[in-house]
Amino acid sequence: MDAIMQWGISLVLALQNIGGLGSVMKFFTFLGQEEFFLFVMPVVYWCVDAGLGARLAVVLVTSNVFKLLLKPAFHLPRPYWIDRRVLALAAESSYGLPSGHAQDAVAIWGFVAAQLRRPWAWAAALVLVFLISLSRVYLGVHFPTDVLGGWVSGGILLFAFVRWEQPVTAWLRRLNLWPQIALAFGLSLVYLALTGGALALIAPTPDPAEWEQTAVAAVPPEDRERAYDPRRSEDAVTVGGLIFGLGAALALASRHARFNAGGAWAKRAARFVAGITGILILWLGLALVFPDEPFWLAMIFRYARYALTIFWALFLAPWAFLKIGLAGPEPG
Repeated sequence: MDAIMQWGISLVLALQNIGGLGSVMKFFTFLGQEEFFLFVMPVVYWCVDAGLGARLAVVLVTSNVFKLLLKPAFHLPRPYWIDRRVLALAAESSYGLPSGHAQDAVAIWGFVAAQLRRPWAWAAALVLVFLISLSRVYLGVHFPTDVLGGWVSGGILLFAFVRWEQPVTAWLRRLNLWPQIALAFGLSLVYLALTGGALALIAPTPDPAEWEQTAVAAVPPEDRERAYDPRRSEDAVTVGGLIFGLGAALALASRHARFNAGGAWAKRAARFVAGITGILILWLGLALVFPDEPFWLAMIFRYARYALTIFWALFLAPWAFLKIGLAGPEPG
């Protein structure tokens, strides 16, 4: 493994010696970032195609589920954690393998290409995946092997969605409302138990002290909170809340908020503004009023905050659009 990591360090340093690409690489890394997808998916869901937007939300949340299980399972470092020659052009606190950006890019852009079924869509997806993945190596936050792992895990997720989306969706539709909601809540608890178990398994094996020291020294003071914290449980709680909110929202939306995402551009713009305003109120506003201590209570409120945010985006906002005339019912 040391030899592979040294080869990876050499490649990172060779790429970073090519000057003037920092801004370009940060742009491509943004195209694989969750914040970008969290902006794009509401646009698709509210303003373009509600069915595609909902499925993209499922893909992204599922990708996060597996990413946060795999990272502690491998618990491998990032390049700037172990070699002071590597410039930390970005900062990430989690373990390196697999690359979440690479995994998300393969799963999400690949899913979009699979839905469009056009050669140009697959070509565009491949180019985006490559450039997003390259940016992670250039920025010093991933080894090439992390990217390869992300491609493999993202490819498995993409295959699973393409292969089993329709039969799983048909099975879920046969369930009544409350069993669907209970299933979503149960899956979120199972996921939290699995992530807690993964962290407990590696607890007896502490990371080398040099990882944190090198990571913190590599980044500017304002980024040091994100420089190193690979065993934090907050991210798992976030995803647990998203699982429950996503499942409950889709169960209710399929019955009470089936809407047409098309229509006049003025109404589409109004839907986006109203929807994003609600997201910001819940996501940012609740963060300001919910307590930070004690830790267990803060985690309960964190779970609720993210569950409510995605519940608004996928159910409450479309329901409101229908009630106030910003959207019409789904045709047929």
